[in-house]
Amino acid sequence: MGLSVKVLLDEAVGFLGDEKPLHAIQILRRIISNDPEYPEAYLKLAEIYIGLRKYEAAEKLLTEGLSNVPGDHKLVYALGSLYYNIGQLERALPLLKMLSSWRNPSVHLALATIFLEQDDFRAATAEVKHVLRADAKYPDANGMMGRIYLKQKLFPSAIKYLKRELSMNESSVEFRLDLATAFYMLGDLRSALEEFTLLIDTDPDFYPGWLMCGKILFELGKTDESEFYLERALTLNPKSAEVKQTLANLYNTIGEVEKAREHFDELAESNAIVEDDTETLERISRINRKRRRH
Repeated sequence: MGLSVKVLLDEAVGFLGDEKPLHAIQILRRIISNDPEYPEAYLKLAEIYIGLRKYEAAEKLLTEGLSNVPGDHKLVYALGSLYYNIGQLERALPLLKMLSSWRNPSVHLALATIFLEQDDFRAATAEVKHVLRADAKYPDANGMMGRIYLKQKLFPSAIKYLKRELSMNESSVEFRLDLATAFYMLGDLRSALEEFTLLIDTDPDFYPGWLMCGKILFELGKTDESEFYLERALTLNPKSAEVKQTLANLYNTIGEVEKAREHFDELAESNAIVEDDTETLERISRINRKRRRH
């Protein structure tokens, strides 16, 4: 790398610091044109495109970089991570597999996520164990192991690992959702209620947390409290079939027949399909992870 290239790269970084991405893009494009085998320019330019949500431009750029610098680990990782973060897991998998000997914890955890999506629990577990053997407290590793057990419905093991993760990272919404789900599916309603309550304390607009608090309170016979949480959930998501169904059941139970009929009629008119609890929680978890990933 010549001195002039280093100077240009520093200049591009300076423009980024001054929030002038278009100037930085022009300089990085000039670097790539003059030195197409310099991977740092591709990486920095892709980072800008991703920040601007120009994913197709980032993909095209990184693919170009790999054609000019075949097998460069950083470029492979950047393209694999891009596919992973935009949800194109099948395209991410072969790229991340190329880096399995790299011993990068982020690679192993991404691979574990992809294998878990494919219900390949053995492969997912192996990837997380790579990380935990090197560092038993590595961020997200214990939570990922808990999620693997959760998907296999091995709830006590899931709870053990998820608690361990949250003891180190108590602000994690996605792993607290997994822990709350594990408690709920195990039948420990009070522990589940505690975790779902913590979720909505952290994210007051997370309507599934209000829904699940309402469902649990209803199951515990606390109908007044249940109504409050369910009405809040409906305010946050007026189209939710799960909320309307639970409210209809609640009002039917406490004898408010007209309110119950109103919600039942809305469900019938919209031909809404209400999932069972397992399907609802799995869907909520997938949506929440996708939201956090972006």
